[in-house]
Amino acid sequence: MHDAHHTIHYTLMICPLEMPLEKKEKGDCDVFGFCFDAEFRNTGLERAESLAKDLEWFKEQGHSIPEPSFPGLNYSAYIEDLSKKDPQAFISHFYNTYFGHSAGGWMIGQKVAQTVLNGKKLEFYKWDGDVSQLLQSVRDKLNRVAENWTREEKNHCLEETEKSFKFSREILRLILS
Repeated sequence: MHDAHHTIHYTLMICPLEMPLEKKEKGDCDVFGFCFDAEFRNTGLERAESLAKDLEWFKEQGHSIPEPSFPGLNYSAYIEDLSKKDPQAFISHFYNTYFGHSAGGWMIGQKVAQTVLNGKKLEFYKWDGDVSQLLQSVRDKLNRVAENWTREEKNHCLEETEKSFKFSREILRLILS
């Protein structure tokens, strides 16, 4: 049961990033002219629906779903703020989260399925289509968006990576506690 609890916490990690994108209206551009709909909606990497299915499965297995706690709520507020006023920083979190979940996350998902879930593969680790192609498509979109950035904006995006990892570490600490 303790291992399943950790698995539930891990699958909740993706939610803060998808919330700002879901709140944007289709075709909505911010003051920077950065259109979330045009570039980063429906990439095939979204995990919210898959996560909802997994959480429902955990409930059916008799596990309680934890309420969001400080690390996730803090990250969610931070990401929402970035999505409104700092596209370069938001892109850093977007990249680190989605590319991490689809690469290293897939390996973790396999291990969890084998050792904790009696071979059950969570929906979170299933994609519609070839994940390599989905990642390449998103990488191409990211490159198109960033090609018009100044060197200062590109550096700002890279510098935000440290904060992205900091938030991820805080959430992982919660999972492992």
